[in-house]
Amino acid sequence: MPSLLKKHPIAVILSVAIHLVLILFLVLGLDFTETKPIKVEPVNTVKATVIDGAKIKAAAENLKKLEQKKKRDEKKRLDDLKKKRLLEEKKIKDLQQKKIAEKKAIEKQRADEAARLAKIKQQKKKKAEDAKKKAVEDKKKKIAADKKRMTDKKKREKAKKLADEKKKKVADKKRREKEEKLAAEKQRKQEDVERDRSLLDAMAREEEEARAEEEKLVLTGKSNTVKNAIALKVQQNWIEPVGFMENLTCKVRVNLIPTGEVMSVKVIKSSGNGLFDRSVERAVKKASPVPFPTDSRLFQEFRVIEFTFDPQAN
Repeated sequence: MPSLLKKHPIAVILSVAIHLVLILFLVLGLDFTETKPIKVEPVNTVKATVIDGAKIKAAAENLKKLEQKKKRDEKKRLDDLKKKRLLEEKKIKDLQQKKIAEKKAIEKQRADEAARLAKIKQQKKKKAEDAKKKAVEDKKKKIAADKKRMTDKKKREKAKKLADEKKKKVADKKRREKEEKLAAEKQRKQEDVERDRSLLDAMAREEEEARAEEEKLVLTGKSNTVKNAIALKVQQNWIEPVGFMENLTCKVRVNLIPTGEVMSVKVIKSSGNGLFDRSVERAVKKASPVPFPTDSRLFQEFRVIEFTFDPQAN
């Protein structure tokens, strides 16, 4: 009974009310007062009983109709509430889908802009590297041309020497003049040798400088590669702070050991936003150990590094 009352309270109340009304009619229809015995005609008694039954039946029908009407009204009210709730849920769902679509559009726009900036940066970097490579190639070509000139000169000197020796055999009478001439020629050759030695020394120095420049380019490339890898790992471990504003950057100084472990990190040029600065420091510590160069010539350079963290640049 309690569960039935919880599920259909109106129906139960109406049912109880109908039974109470029926009982009331039955009670009121009986005469409990003492009366003198009278003779009652059987026909009249039958007629009174029929009239009372009709009233009770009419009252029961009215209560039944009233209960049915209340049930229909309650069902309509519940249906209206359900429709209203479904409409509200649909509105909420549409708003959520709209917000999701807007968020995806903003994220795509940011990703496209980041890709565009990265492409421009890569193009600038490639242009600078191509210019350096061209300078090195031009220097190599110059050294090769100088070597060729020296080879040609030696060939000419060798041919001239043979001609001089031939003249010496033919012109015995002019030996003294020839000896003087040869002495002068020897002196000149000595001077040529000295010039050649100086030129060769200069060429050797140029070759050494070219090798040093090429080695410097290689080390610079390795250094840039490691720095880019460090910046990327910090970017991957960076969590955007609440209320983050775009176009914020800060410069940090990081102390490392050869295993790549971060010993300390400090903001040396603030973005002006304390939350952003602390989020970058946390990202650097969380990225530990960071990539570290395997070339021992770069160890000292990477003991302490400084770089600008720009979340828009990666």
